[in-house]
Amino acid sequence: MRNYLLFWFVLICLSSISIVDVYAQKLGIPEIEYFNRRQYGAATQNWKISQSESDLMYFANNDGLVEYDGSQWLSHREMGTGVVRSVKCIGERIYIGTHNDFGYFEYDSLHQFSYSSLVSTDEVKDLGDVWTVHEWGDLVVIHTEAALVLLKDDKVIKTIPSISRFTTCFLVNEMLLVDDEQEGLMEVRGKDVYPISGGDFFAEKNVTSIISLSNRELLISTMNDGCFVWDLNQVKPWREDVNQLLKKANVFCGARYNDDLLLFGTIQNGLIVVDNNGHLVMAIDKDKGLVNNTVLSVFVDKEGGVWCGLDNGIARVSLNSNVSFLTGYYNLGTGYVQERYRNDWYFGTNQALFKIDDEGFNNPLKDRDDFTRVKGTDGQVWSLFQAGGQLLCGHNNGVYAVDGDEGKLITPSSVNGVWNFLPVVGEENFLISGTYNGLILFENINGKWVFKQHIDGFNESSRFMQWDEQGRLWVSHGYKGIFCLDFSQDYSRVDQVHTYAMSDFSGSSSLTVSKFHKRMVIVGSAGLFTVGADGDIEPYEALDHFFSTRVFPSTIQEDQYKNLWLLYTDFVEVLRYLEDGTYKKITLPFIPLERKLVTSFESVFVYDRENVFFGIEDGFAHYVMKDYYNFRIPFKVHLRSFTGRSDSVPYVFHQTSNDDNPQLEVPSYTFRNNLFEFEYAAAFYGDKEMEYSTHMSSVDEKYSEWSRAASRQFTKLREGTYDFTVKARNRYGVQSKPLVFSFEVLPPWHRHMYAKIAYLVLILLIAGVVSYTFNRRIEVSKQKEKLKARKHFQEKEEQLTNDALRAEKEVIKMRNDKLRSEMKFKEQELAGLTVHIIQKNDLLSELQSQLKRIKRIKSPDESDRKIDNLVRKIGKDIDNESNWQMFESQFEKVHLTFLNRLVEEHNDLNDRDKKLCAYIRMGMASKEIASLMNISTRSVENNRYKLRQKLGLLQGDDLSKYIGEI
Repeated sequence: MRNYLLFWFVLICLSSISIVDVYAQKLGIPEIEYFNRRQYGAATQNWKISQSESDLMYFANNDGLVEYDGSQWLSHREMGTGVVRSVKCIGERIYIGTHNDFGYFEYDSLHQFSYSSLVSTDEVKDLGDVWTVHEWGDLVVIHTEAALVLLKDDKVIKTIPSISRFTTCFLVNEMLLVDDEQEGLMEVRGKDVYPISGGDFFAEKNVTSIISLSNRELLISTMNDGCFVWDLNQVKPWREDVNQLLKKANVFCGARYNDDLLLFGTIQNGLIVVDNNGHLVMAIDKDKGLVNNTVLSVFVDKEGGVWCGLDNGIARVSLNSNVSFLTGYYNLGTGYVQERYRNDWYFGTNQALFKIDDEGFNNPLKDRDDFTRVKGTDGQVWSLFQAGGQLLCGHNNGVYAVDGDEGKLITPSSVNGVWNFLPVVGEENFLISGTYNGLILFENINGKWVFKQHIDGFNESSRFMQWDEQGRLWVSHGYKGIFCLDFSQDYSRVDQVHTYAMSDFSGSSSLTVSKFHKRMVIVGSAGLFTVGADGDIEPYEALDHFFSTRVFPSTIQEDQYKNLWLLYTDFVEVLRYLEDGTYKKITLPFIPLERKLVTSFESVFVYDRENVFFGIEDGFAHYVMKDYYNFRIPFKVHLRSFTGRSDSVPYVFHQTSNDDNPQLEVPSYTFRNNLFEFEYAAAFYGDKEMEYSTHMSSVDEKYSEWSRAASRQFTKLREGTYDFTVKARNRYGVQSKPLVFSFEVLPPWHRHMYAKIAYLVLILLIAGVVSYTFNRRIEVSKQKEKLKARKHFQEKEEQLTNDALRAEKEVIKMRNDKLRSEMKFKEQELAGLTVHIIQKNDLLSELQSQLKRIKRIKSPDESDRKIDNLVRKIGKDIDNESNWQMFESQFEKVHLTFLNRLVEEHNDLNDRDKKLCAYIRMGMASKEIASLMNISTRSVENNRYKLRQKLGLLQGDDLSKYIGEI
């Protein structure tokens, strides 16, 4: 019984609260985004909120410091104790207060988020919970119930103990005020606290917030006693009507929203918004989407969104939006049409026609029960129309005449489904309605609309209708085309129907007929059309420059101010009519309506220049025009995680307000850890549909297409330094500044510079060994030949000396001549070998010179190319045709006409066969022949076998013997 009486007492108090005029307030509930503890990964209660220079949001939570970047949540518990009572972002630091501890988080040189405590056990102990952190000039103020701690340059310079208990502390108008439970409100000056005039009034009143009203007036809220105004001298109560609400709601925290509005977080009634004069603007509680009625902290972000730290969760209220919603809580159903009639508002939905009076509709505390169903109208409502002092309702059942809370069906049962109403031009007592299967006619008799008849001659569904200047009615059927109707004089029948098929409208799949510029215009999915003087359909091009993308609305509606409302399937635009007769397209304010309209039944109701209503899937949306609102708020994009395959902790890089945003360290990775992943996020909280575009140097030729994907991965990158760039774009078309992050991939060991130097040294060593070995073999061969020739000569001389027969002198002479001839041939062979040695030495010298030049080349690619050229040149020299020609010449001198006779007897032999025959005649082994011909020993054996076949030798014939006998 006690609770019941309390409820009625509060209701009576609230009914007297002064409210802002309808023309300046949102009539619905702003869009609210709620995050539960499972989403942000911490405990239920959130005591304080702050925003960093990087635009990241931070929350003091019972289970640590919670961070939010607009996409992902992180929890930080590095400070040891779980409960964080306060948070304040100052510069690049995030100061926090816990139980018996305070300090700050910041990113170190490795961009890791780490905590540093500022508590010294010798200077500060037994603090209890740290409830508030303030930046006061060059000082940081730590507030606990036991004391105020003043810090400068991270050192405690003064501890001010409380007189009884410091319940709260506030920094307002450059004054640091503290509420002592016993002494009341006091001011900190210098390094001590002092009483202020009127401050003792707040003793034991538990001050919960202090908000500046002007330079000389502060609004002070208390937990149970409402709000008071202090003029730096005296204290007086604030407006009694709003104070009654705030007393019952138990104000726990407060903040200024902008120059006009104040915010109060309460224990009992959620978030309450009032203006500077104490007029209630809005109240959002659990039932209206806040999920929890206890608001422990409020904070206004840089976009104008209101964050509420709740007793169980976190909520963001889009108080900065032009659009509010009559959905969910009000349980109206799907919205189709709305109208204001005789100081009442009517809302037609798929459930029924609802009514609410002006006073109830304008009341920020309006309840779902304030919307009452108009009796008899249950079911689908299609249209509302005021004419002749009556309100008519087009319904699935027919037409209702609405009188207050009751609707009376004025059509017979034969009328099924009435889409719309259209006055007859020049006949004020006639009214035509389009139905599911044709047209019906109403007549105004004695101020009442009366059903007259079905109009004969036309039976198509007539949802969209317009009169042209010739008095013809144009009716659009979504899928059959357009009908032009000529009526009889009394409008009882359609005398003539001219049909325009869908094919007449450039392949449009849907059509609606509209009228603006005093001209009938047909809106198709493929363009806008009109009817020419000859009756033919022709393009309507006056608005073409507004449809450059060739995407056209479902319908166009002209309002009483000549504005053209473009209603698409899932979004809204308006062509605002200007004083010079031109139009300006407005899109951004209506972005909150995207994908909320009723598909194929989009509707708009323009009440006046400032207030516009839309039917949406879950009710209605209210748009308040605010030309001064800035939709192009800048924002930042952050690299939230960069990891290589070897990283155990991700690398983080944030944009700040400082244009000079250096990367403190460029990480490097070995080639085998060639897997990299980037995760990024934009700190813009009014849009969950952010798009990103990225670019990787040396990989991408241009920026990637815009995408909602917030990560990118790379593998198999070549060695080098890479710059990864990311930028973000919101639905308002605003782009962030690009964020550039650099990292390095080291080359694999076999492509490292040290490896290339080792390769060069090894090649030089091999070349030196080969040159020495080759020269040594040539020298040994020369010595052997000289010794052999000398020995042979001595033997012949001894033979001649011992032969005493005079008759044999001539023979001896001939033998000596023969020996000299052989010596000459041997000398020619040696000369050939000498020439070959010289060529090889020249080649080796050139190799040595080129290798030295390659050694000095720094570019890995250039050095590889030079070495490849050198290898090809060596191979070419090994099988040089000129060597063979020289060999062939010398061979012929020694063996006379061997090769000529060989070719005459066997003319099918090629050069390789002739070489092989020559080497066999010289008595060379297969291994020596393989070296000379630059082939393998096995290949020599195969060539010998083929040669036997060409020479026609049988299996037992000796190849060497046969060649020697030629």
